[in-house]
Amino acid sequence: MEHRDIQLLKKILSECKDIIRYVNEVGEKHFFENEVYQRATAMSLLNIGEHANALTGDLWTEYKDIQWRKIVDLRNIAAHGYGE
Repeated sequence: MEHRDIQLLKKILSECKDIIRYVNEVGEKHFFENEVYQRATAMSLLNIGEHANALTGDLWTEYKDIQWRKIVDLRNIAAHGYGE
């Protein structure tokens, strides 16, 4: 695995941990009532999609059980508002 992929995967993991922390800090009910936490989560999802898109094709192929394309597509939908 390339060094760049390792660094990107660490960033993805960090963003995932942030999302879990956001929900756990306020609980599910209050999370859905709090726009700040929702926006923070959306930003983390955008970052995850950016990082996933920057991974090498070799990594995507090696870990084909992960739906990388869907992760990147979610980022594009959130960033560009496709099908609002």
